[in-house]
Amino acid sequence: MTLTRTPIASGAESIIYINSEDQIEKDRIPKPYRIPEIDRSLRTSRTKREAKILQKLTMLKIPVPKLLSVKSDCIVMENIEGIQLKKILDTEPFLAKRIGEHLARMHDHHIIHGDLTTSNMILNHSTSTPELYFIDFGLSFISARIEDKAVDIHLFKQALESKHFTVDKEAYRFFLEGYHLKDRDEILQRLEEVETRGRYKEKFS
Repeated sequence: MTLTRTPIASGAESIIYINSEDQIEKDRIPKPYRIPEIDRSLRTSRTKREAKILQKLTMLKIPVPKLLSVKSDCIVMENIEGIQLKKILDTEPFLAKRIGEHLARMHDHHIIHGDLTTSNMILNHSTSTPELYFIDFGLSFISARIEDKAVDIHLFKQALESKHFTVDKEAYRFFLEGYHLKDRDEILQRLEEVETRGRYKEKFS
């Protein structure tokens, strides 16, 4: 049987489809400005990296879409039904505590999300207890560096300030309530340095 596919989102690197079996397919699209061999190699390596990270997160029991299959430039994964967190965080900022809990576990295993916005989180109601899923690991990577973990949080704070400015401080306080791991103090100290550098660049740009 031939599956029908309906595009539901697109980005700089990929197009997202939902197919007739209600699964999500993520296709990395060719870039005409790249040398074809390099383009193919990049798409393959990034797809494999994303697939491995999804598998590792599933093993760690962190809520992410289940990986179903992977090809050279395409990932097929479970479709998580629910509501994007960006649509409800302003009225339910306490959900940011769950973000902190999930990110702490990811960082404890040296997984960097790389694009931690509330657009990339879905609150799923299919079970008796709603669960918050992280999605879109296209920019994710493995790193034990404190700097990379601090930057992950910095990007999340920027997303709060930009999209949820009415509750950003409250939501961040809830986030910190959930964000606990061995290197927490060192990561948050580095976060202050990252933010200071950002303000310095803005001042003299």
